Amino acid sequence: MARVSKVLAAGFALLLTPETTITQEPLETLGAEELALLREGDFVFRLGYGMVSFFLESQTGASGVSHVGILVKDSLDFDVIHSISGSMAELDGVQKISLDDFLFEAKPHSLVITRLKNSNGELIAYEARRLFAERVPFDMSFDIKDTTKLFCSEMINFILQKTHNTEVFTQEATEFPFTGFFDTSKFEILVDRRE
Repeated sequence: MARVSKVLAAGFALLLTPETTITQEPLETLGAEELALLREGDFVFRLGYGMVSFFLESQTGASGVSHVGILVKDSLDFDVIHSISGSMAELDGVQKISLDDFLFEAKPHSLVITRLKNSNGELIAYEARRLFAERVPFDMSFDIKDTTKLFCSEMINFILQKTHNTEVFTQEATEFPFTGFFDTSKFEILVDRRE
């Protein structure tokens, strides 16, 4: 196992307490024009407030983000399907929350939304819903070869492999930087609030 994977696993073992809420700055929001750009299957990234978010951002070349989910729309508003450790949320693994709740946990100036170019967003959203329905647990070992458990960016990579025969991380990967999701040869960047 490579250094980053070991560091991530050790970091999670040490930081398995819920993220401490710091006096929160204004909530990240999306304006009407930005919301009009979005569709199911888009990827939404944020940086959280707690030590785990800080640790992930600093260790994984995350470019100002530490967490990712997939936009789905089951009503008039968007929801986010993402995978998170049960030590950080009420549930463990793949779960669904409102986009507003996802953004509430975002530090200001950390929101990024991307879309795989020429993608079928409905197919991506379908696979995300399927993983949510299966209640796939969070992958604390960060083992990309074991898809019975999924960490947040591993879930996205798994879905992209299945639906579009493309991947951000190879099966041989030992590091999982978020920067691959910002590669403009593969992804369109719809919103980028990073400073």
